[in-house]
Amino acid sequence: MEAKGVIHLEIKATGLHRYFGSPSAMYDNYTSQELGIARQSLLNYWQKTEKPYENAACIIRKGELERKKKKLNL
Repeated sequence: MEAKGVIHLEIKATGLHRYFGSPSAMYDNYTSQELGIARQSLLNYWQKTEKPYENAACIIRKGELERKKKKLNL
């Protein structure tokens, strides 16, 4: 299996769950004000821990998406 990083965003007010390939992709869709944290602050948080980030607005989790390996045609 090949793994790809994924960012799981849960908006608390609505219960909405969204998935992104990177923090940058998430911030292209949501502002720092909507999420309650700036992009660089989130990256700094994840340098210290792998735990999900949570505040009054949202929960942001970092994980891996498991993908099937591609077959090589020989």
